[in-house]
Amino acid sequence: MGEKPKLANCSSRDVIRALKKLGDFSIEERAKHTRIIHNPTNKKSTLPRRPGKIDRNLLKDFVEDYLVNEIGYSEEEIYKYLWC
Repeated sequence: MGEKPKLANCSSRDVIRALKKLGDFSIEERAKHTRIIHNPTNKKSTLPRRPGKIDRNLLKDFVEDYLVNEIGYSEEEIYKYLWC
């Protein structure tokens, strides 16, 4: 795998776009957060929904803890679509 992105300039839209490309996710827009549900496992997570960028550490935790460790995607699969 090539170099991992720094994830310093990702918005919630960027993340949602990547999740839609990965497939198998339901997205629920809430007042201040976006709820993300992995349909096959029914595992849930949330991300802040704001016009600016998501905190780099929060996004890193989302990718590593939720998408890689909990759901089982490889970092390569995720970073193929999430490059911001």
